[in-house]
Amino acid sequence: MPALPRLRWPLYFPYFRQLRTLRTSPKLIPDYIKRWDPTKAVRTTDKLKEVLVNPKSLPRGDAVQRSGVRRVTLGRSSFPKLRNLIDFASKEPFLGVLHTPLWLAYQDTKRTDPELLSRMPTHSWDALWKTIKEGIRATKGEKSMQRKDSLYQLENDMRGFGARLSSVVRSQQLMDIFIVRRGEELAISEWESDHRSYSDSMDVIYPPEHLEVGARLFALNGNVHRSLQLMDQLLSTYPNWDLSVMMDVFRAHTNSNAKHDHDIARDLYFRMKKQRGEAVTLDDYTSWFVGFLEARHLSYAKLVFRDMVTEGHLTTVGGTEAVDDVLKKLHMLYRLGTDISSMTSIALDVLRILPPVYHDHVFGDWMKAAVIYRAPEAAGQILDMMYQRRIQPTEFHFNMLLKALLRTKERHNILKAENIGWQMIEEARKAHKRLLRVGGSTAEVINRQANKAPHGTKEPVRTAPVADVTTFALIMHHHAKDLQWEHVDYLSRQLNKADVFPNATIMNVLIDNKCRQGRYADAWGIYTMLTQPPDGEQGVYPNGATFRHLWKTLRLALGDHATRDDPDLPTPRELLKETVEWWRMTRSRYDASRFLHGLAASNKGAIMALMLHCFSYTQDLVGSLIALHVLRHYFDIFPDDRATGILLRQIAWVDMSRESASSSSQYFHSRSNALNSARITKIYNVLYQQRVARMELGREGLDGLTDEEVLDLGLNGLSELVRVVLKRNYGPELVEDMIEAATRVVGLPDLPTGDMTAWEVA
Repeated sequence: MPALPRLRWPLYFPYFRQLRTLRTSPKLIPDYIKRWDPTKAVRTTDKLKEVLVNPKSLPRGDAVQRSGVRRVTLGRSSFPKLRNLIDFASKEPFLGVLHTPLWLAYQDTKRTDPELLSRMPTHSWDALWKTIKEGIRATKGEKSMQRKDSLYQLENDMRGFGARLSSVVRSQQLMDIFIVRRGEELAISEWESDHRSYSDSMDVIYPPEHLEVGARLFALNGNVHRSLQLMDQLLSTYPNWDLSVMMDVFRAHTNSNAKHDHDIARDLYFRMKKQRGEAVTLDDYTSWFVGFLEARHLSYAKLVFRDMVTEGHLTTVGGTEAVDDVLKKLHMLYRLGTDISSMTSIALDVLRILPPVYHDHVFGDWMKAAVIYRAPEAAGQILDMMYQRRIQPTEFHFNMLLKALLRTKERHNILKAENIGWQMIEEARKAHKRLLRVGGSTAEVINRQANKAPHGTKEPVRTAPVADVTTFALIMHHHAKDLQWEHVDYLSRQLNKADVFPNATIMNVLIDNKCRQGRYADAWGIYTMLTQPPDGEQGVYPNGATFRHLWKTLRLALGDHATRDDPDLPTPRELLKETVEWWRMTRSRYDASRFLHGLAASNKGAIMALMLHCFSYTQDLVGSLIALHVLRHYFDIFPDDRATGILLRQIAWVDMSRESASSSSQYFHSRSNALNSARITKIYNVLYQQRVARMELGREGLDGLTDEEVLDLGLNGLSELVRVVLKRNYGPELVEDMIEAATRVVGLPDLPTGDMTAWEVA
C-alpha cells in the first residue's frame, strides 16, 4: 500500500491549533457594479414605530476590534437618521415622545459629523428646539431637570454653529427665557441683539413676531414707553396682525404708578374696542376691568363696568350663574371704595346701570359702607333714598342703621337705635311667627326676585320691619355692655318664644354675655352646642369674631384662680387646634378676608396678645412658640412690640424655674422680676444683633430688606431665644421632641418653627 504524502502544514503542531479565520482586506468597488444603500431600504409602513425603537437595544456606534480584522466604525444600522427624526418632529403630534431618540440622534451626529449640523437649515433647528422644549413640559422632577440641561446644551451648540431659529420659534424661546427661566435681563439683551442684526441688514424689515415679542417683553419688564412704541410699529407695518399684544401693553400701563400712563391705558381701551368691533368678548372686558382695578383708578373702572353691562356682554338676568358673575364684579369694584364718598359714587353709578332687582343688594352694600366708615347720617339718607325710589327697606337695612348709630357711642344716636330696635322687636312679638329668612345665596335671592312681578310698583310703608335674629343680637349686646341684664333676659325669652334659628351673630352675643357674667364654661358650652349639633340638625358656622370671643373668654378664665383648672374649658393648645381647623375650611372662601378681619380686627396684634397671654398663664413656652408660627404662616400676622414683650416676660418667668421656690413664688413682688426680665431682653438683643451680623447685609443694613423679611428676622430671633431658654432646662433632643409633639397636637406636624434647631442655638 503506497504511503500517504506528508502535509506541508502540520495542523497538529501546537502553533496551529487555533481556528482558522478569513483574512480579507477592503478593495475599491468598481463603478460599473450596482451598489446597495441600506438607508433607502427602511420600510415606511409604520414609521413612528421604527422611530421609537428602544435606543438601548441598538448597537453602539463604537469602533469594534476583532481578531485579524482592521478597526472599522459601525453605525447604528437600525436607528433612523437625524433627518428622518426631524421630519417627524416637524409634524408636531409626537414632540414629547420623540425627545429621547431625537436627542440621541443629535448627539451622535454632533460626535460623528458636526459639519452636517453647521449646514442644517433653520426649520430643522426649529423642530429640534421645540421637541426638546416639549420634552421638558412632558416630564417632572429629576428627569425634567436633565432635559433642561439638554436644552441649554442645544442652545450653546447653536451659538457655536452660528445657527438661528425662525422668528416664530425665536419669539417662543425669548418668552421662555423671560418667564420660565426668569432671565428678564438676558431675554431683553438677546432681543436687542436680534434687533440690531435686523437693523444692520440692507432691507430693514422687522418680522412681525420679532416686534410682537419685543412689545410683550418690554411690557412685562415695565418699560411702558418702549412697549407702546413697538406695538404701534407692529400694527402700522402689519395692520392685520393679532391684536392680543395690545392687551399686554394695556396691562403694563395700568400697572404703572404714573397717572399719565393710566390715561394712555384708557386710550388703549377705546382703541381696542374700536378695532375689535363685534369680536369683543366678556374676557376682554374682564381684562380691562381688572387692569383698572389694579391701577386703583375708580373712574375708569366704573367706565368699563358700565360698558360691559350696557352693551350686553355682562348678562344681568338669565340664571343664578349670570347673577353671581355680576355680583363678583360688583364686589371687585367695591374694593376701590376707600371712604363713604367713593362708595357713594360707586353705588349711585351702579343703581343707574343695573336692573331694579339688584337695588336691594346695592343699597345693602351701601349701608354696610356707612357702618364701616362710621357715617350714621349717610345711613339715614340711604334709607330715605330707598323710600323715594319705592323700595321697601328690609330688616337687613334697618340692622345696618342700628349698627351705624350704636358705633358712634353718642348718646342721641344710641337713643335712636334703642327706639328703632325695640320697635322692630315689638313688631316681631305681634307677628307671632318664626323669624326665618328665605335661604339661599344672594344670587339665588336676586334670581327669584327677577322671576316675580315688576319691582317697585307698590308704595313702601314707612314703619319698622319685623326684627330678625340679628336685631335681637344687636340690642342684647348693647344692653349687656351696660350690664342691663333684665333687658337681656327679656330678649332671651322673646327669642325662645319666636323659635328662632340662631346664627353666628347671636351666638357671639350669647358667648360674650356669659363671659361678662363670669360663666366661662357656659360660654364654651354654647359654642360647642351650636357648632356641633346632633346628627340631622343644622349647626351654626362660626365667624372670626367667634374665635376672638373664645380666646378672650379663655384668657379671663385662666386669669381667674377659681376657674383656671375648670375641666370643662379647653386648653390653649386645644383652642389653637380648633382655630386652625376653622381657618382651613374658611380661607378658600371668596370672603375669607372678612372672616380674618373679624378674628384679628384692624389691630392684628390683639389676637396674638390674647393667645400669648393664654399660653403664658399655663406656662406653656412651647405652645407660645407654636402660636407665633401658626399666626405667621396661616394668618400673615407677625409679632409686634406688644407680643414680643408678653413673650419675653413669659420666658423670664419660665427661666425662674432655676431659682428657689420662694423666689419664684414672689416673682411679681420682688426685684427678681425686673432683673430677670432685663436679662432676658438683653439676651434677645444680643441674639438679634448676632443674627443680623451673620446675614452680612452690607451698607444698606436692614433697609435693604423687605418689610416681610424684617418681620421674619424678628420672629426667628424669638424662636431662637425660646430654644436657648428651653435648652438650659432640657437637652436639645428633648426640646425638639417637645416642639414636634406640640405641632402634632394642633394638627400641623409640618409647621416651620424657626430657622435654627436646638442643636444649633447657643
